[in-house]
Amino acid sequence: MDRIDISRLSVLQKIGQVIMPRLDFREPDSLNLAKRLVREFQVGGFIVFGGDRRSVKEATGELQSISETPLLFGCDAERGVGQILSDMTIFPFTMSLAAAGDEELVYREAAYIASEMKECGLNLIFAPVLDINSNAKNPIINIRSFGDDPELVSRLGTAFIRGCQDSGIAACGKHFPGHGRADMDSHAEMPLLDLTTENLTNFDLIPFRAAIESKVASIMTAHIALPKIERGAIPATISDVIIQGILRKQMGYGGVVITDSLHMSGINKLGDEIDLSHLALKAGCDIILDPRDPYALLSRINDMAYTGELSEGLLNDSAGRIISLKNSWLISSQGENAPAAGKANTLIGQIAERSVCLVKGGKLGSEKAVVCLFDVTRSCSDISRAFTVRLAESGIDFSTVPVTLTSPMESVRENSEFGGAIICLIYTTVGAWKKQFQLPEFFSFVLSEIASFNAETVLISFGSPYVIQGMGGFDTVMCAFDSLNPCQSAAADVLLGNSEAGGKLPVRIGLY
Repeated sequence: MDRIDISRLSVLQKIGQVIMPRLDFREPDSLNLAKRLVREFQVGGFIVFGGDRRSVKEATGELQSISETPLLFGCDAERGVGQILSDMTIFPFTMSLAAAGDEELVYREAAYIASEMKECGLNLIFAPVLDINSNAKNPIINIRSFGDDPELVSRLGTAFIRGCQDSGIAACGKHFPGHGRADMDSHAEMPLLDLTTENLTNFDLIPFRAAIESKVASIMTAHIALPKIERGAIPATISDVIIQGILRKQMGYGGVVITDSLHMSGINKLGDEIDLSHLALKAGCDIILDPRDPYALLSRINDMAYTGELSEGLLNDSAGRIISLKNSWLISSQGENAPAAGKANTLIGQIAERSVCLVKGGKLGSEKAVVCLFDVTRSCSDISRAFTVRLAESGIDFSTVPVTLTSPMESVRENSEFGGAIICLIYTTVGAWKKQFQLPEFFSFVLSEIASFNAETVLISFGSPYVIQGMGGFDTVMCAFDSLNPCQSAAADVLLGNSEAGGKLPVRIGLY
């Protein structure tokens, strides 16, 4: 790719640079709409949803071929490209890496993700998550974070940035100025945080400072309001005080600033998308990500530029930063071959094995067991198969009891009265709008009852570690951070005494 000379770009091309609509392979006409946006409005890139290896590779190649300026193709691949594309690799949630605590492991995962992205023509990863998850009730960051220690988040976050950027993929630290204290999902509503500038400086901003020092290519904003810093319920995304004042001036960040998605209710409930986008650009953002109506937005911003309502200097500054990013990263992000799948499986296995945390207790003593399933995710009927296969291979005589919100307590008690162990497996997850990160009240009640039974009791969390809070009555308590098969197998191996637990909890939890 030849370097882009911004002085040769038209006003329309500069405007196109600052808008990044979605290319959604779940929608049948999405590629045709993307072609229209490139041809008519000279958009500078797309955020990709859905698809598979072949369809995305073909689409990114075709769109690049018809665009007068090279395009950015970004995706939320925090856990790997398989998070977005159906036939690519997905890794355990980020907190697994934090439990392992190894920068080299983080670097290797990021480099592998970068290699799969390059194979598909993707060149911008919306990761790492630099939010410090200091709120156990955070419904949307949680296990996507490296933990609640600013230094750990900084150390591992910068290792992820290096792994991506050393491999030619631009990274994007998110969500500035920090989403870890929130108790709301900003996809659904805007969190208000009662924080001062001093609170941010001494805690939440620490990983972002480290990312800036590591020359992170871009930073994404959070749709959260901090009324003690910016008067009124104004999200950081459109706050001049937070973006221009804190990020640009105080922290000295001169790279690309990207809004979080404008599809999110944390911002789009506040008003007209065009007005909000204009405010975001004026506040210091460079790219408006995932607008709901890109055609109307591009047309209106084009009008604003010609009437002077949108400052020419502001447009030149934003387009200039975007072009600088493209000149730095797009040259090295094209034409990769597929990485070896076996390499990914080995890496996933290492992360799984080294992230299991034994919080209390030790090896299973019983040769018989009832396995009680508390599946908050409601994902599939055989979710525990990888775990129970290990039990079977070790000769454990067991039965499986799914616990639902309508399960009578008597049935759980009856299944446990046979003289063996009671192994409780909890499955939770995080994701936009999901609300599957914490235990329903009935599940907590059942678990408390089981902890008091006159039997060997085991509790293992696959997902959010916060569900073990107050569960000190169990004889053995363990945490993994994902329900992927390798994570379940690794936890079973620790319980059976086949391996040692290598993880350390990256968040503080009160077991009693």
